[in-house]
Amino acid sequence: MFTVLSDKDIQRILQNLSHGELDGLTQALEKALIQYSTQNDHQYQPHRATITRPSGQVSLFMPATTESLVGVKIVGVAPSPDPSTLPPGTKPQAGLKSALTLCDDVGQAIGILNAAELTAFRTALGSMLLYKTRKRTEKIVVFGAGKQALWHVRLAVLLRGKDIMRVTIVNRSGQRAQELVETLTSDSGWPEHVTIGAVEQPESEELEKLVSEADVIFCTTPSRVPLILASFLTSESAREKSRYIAAIGSYRLDMAEIDPELLKKVADPSGEFSSQVWRGSITVDSREGCLQEAGELVSSGVAAENWLEVGAIKGDCSPEMDDWLKNGFVIYKSVGIGIMDLAVGSALLELARSKNIGLTVEDF
Repeated sequence: MFTVLSDKDIQRILQNLSHGELDGLTQALEKALIQYSTQNDHQYQPHRATITRPSGQVSLFMPATTESLVGVKIVGVAPSPDPSTLPPGTKPQAGLKSALTLCDDVGQAIGILNAAELTAFRTALGSMLLYKTRKRTEKIVVFGAGKQALWHVRLAVLLRGKDIMRVTIVNRSGQRAQELVETLTSDSGWPEHVTIGAVEQPESEELEKLVSEADVIFCTTPSRVPLILASFLTSESAREKSRYIAAIGSYRLDMAEIDPELLKKVADPSGEFSSQVWRGSITVDSREGCLQEAGELVSSGVAAENWLEVGAIKGDCSPEMDDWLKNGFVIYKSVGIGIMDLAVGSALLELARSKNIGLTVEDF
């Protein structure tokens, strides 16, 4: 059976997830990352390919394999139109489109999924793997107001809503931040006790206060300038509490959401954060991927040996490490890997079939 899932189909599934269904998707992602990190699955992942046409059209091909699946995500990035050429009142259309094709282990195509919502969801789900067991999550700060920010907040609330008191959206466009607030609070499951607000990129002093008071920080923007400066968290008062930071927005070596100087300090086994960090470790989705694409990590000079893959952590976690993940200062950096798309995409395919969602072709 071959199944086609449109973006609306996927939104319909994801926006109505039960706790049990979310748990199933989480387990599928965890299993794939454990296999990637501890069972040598990383050696069976083809390299990504990028093609740029003379017109400026960029196409990205992201193949991946597991024991039971083969797939490729294709992303098209259209060149930005000149605003002066557009009719009055016309907004430029989104320039990024993507689709995920899935095959079984013998190459039989089993489905194709619009990957716009899927990509944002699976990235946020990756951040949740370490977030869900955090002891403190009362105050959350989110940088960005796009799909990634949306799903980070949605999943955090679904997983830990009763423990969250305040969510603050920080974005250069105050209007977009406010629109995200309205989208989130219109969700039927938004907890009444959770205060949420939007802040247009504040002055440094106000931003430092927000960051230093946060228990959890989600960075979801392709920023070339660090959003979180080392000075925000190195003061004596800021170091009185630990926090979880997930940075998933930057994906090139010329980008950085976290100050590389902060990463250096976190990884210093004799530095000011040594009591809050397990063996100077920083967590990542893929060490190889971050070496190629995580600008803040590479420029920090922190040795790759200090980068712990989430799959390795989930595959073998000592009591000391577990205590750090729940209570310590944890930084997670993700650039995304293909098996995340395969794992979550195939699980969504099964969920869609159980709900009779999507278009099915019996003899593809």
